[in-house]
Amino acid sequence: MLHGCSGEDARGHSDLVFRFPTDEQAHAQLPTEIAVLEHLSTQVDAALPRYTHVPEGVPFAGYPMVRGERLTPELLHSLPFTEQTIVATQLGSLLSALHIQDLSQPPMDLVAPSYQPENLDFVRGIVENNMPDVLTPDELRTAREICDEVAALQSTLLPRVFLHYDIYSRHLYWERGLGRGNVTSTVAAPGSPGRLGLIDFTDMCIGDPAIDFAELYEYGPRFVERVLARYVGQIDATFLDRAWTYQRLAGLYVLAGHLYYGEETWEYARATFDRCRSPQRPQA
Repeated sequence: MLHGCSGEDARGHSDLVFRFPTDEQAHAQLPTEIAVLEHLSTQVDAALPRYTHVPEGVPFAGYPMVRGERLTPELLHSLPFTEQTIVATQLGSLLSALHIQDLSQPPMDLVAPSYQPENLDFVRGIVENNMPDVLTPDELRTAREICDEVAALQSTLLPRVFLHYDIYSRHLYWERGLGRGNVTSTVAAPGSPGRLGLIDFTDMCIGDPAIDFAELYEYGPRFVERVLARYVGQIDATFLDRAWTYQRLAGLYVLAGHLYYGEETWEYARATFDRCRSPQRPQA
C-alpha cells in the first residue's frame, strides 16, 4: 500500500495498492483478473479494484485503494438498522450483478472452474493426517461428515455462475457517508448512505452461487436472509442449506490452513471451526 502518492506516475490517485502474485497460478491469472474487474466496473455500483497501473511484462499491478472500514461483524452490528439494511441491499445487488454475468462472452469466458474440488482434497488430507492429534473423536467425525456433504454437492447438477469465491469480512468494506460518487473521494455527500467495497478477486471462478453466501453467516443468519431477499439470481429450496454446508467447509479449511501452513492463530481457527460445526443451518 502506498499512501500520499503524487506526481505524474500517480495518475491522480493519492493512495494505491499494488499486488505481487507469489505463485505461478496467481501470476498467470492476473491479466484475466484485471480484464474481469475492468468489465465489471461499468456494471456494479459497489467499489471494486480497478487496475490503473499495469506495467507491460512485469508480474505486478496496482489500483486505487478501495476506501472504507473493514466490514467486521462488530462494525455491521454497530450500525443503525437502516444502515444495515442499506449494506444488505448493496451486497444483494452486487452478488446479483456478479452472478448474472454471461459466461460465454469475454473476458468472463476466461474464468476458471471452481477450485472447491482441489480445496476439498486438501482438507481431506489434513483431516486424516493432522486433525486426529487435535480433535476429539466426535469432532473428527464431524470434520469427515462436512467433507462428505460437500463431495455430495459437487456430484450434483447445480447452477454455475461467476463467483468472487471468498466474500467475508476481510474483503468487504463500508465507507460511510458516500453514495455512488468517485471511490477516491474522501468527502461524504450530505445525507448519502454509504458505499460497499469488495476486494481480492484472486480466487474468482465459476461455480454454485450459494458459495458466495456461505461466509456471510459470519454476520449471522438474519443478515444472510436480508441479503438473499435483495438477490435476483437463481434460488431454490436448498440454496441456504448449501450455503451453510459451504460455510462449514470454510470453517474446516481455516483449521486445516492453521495446521498445514501456520495461517491464522489456533484460537481463531478453532473458534471459526466451532462456529460452523453444527449440521443444522442457524435460523434468523
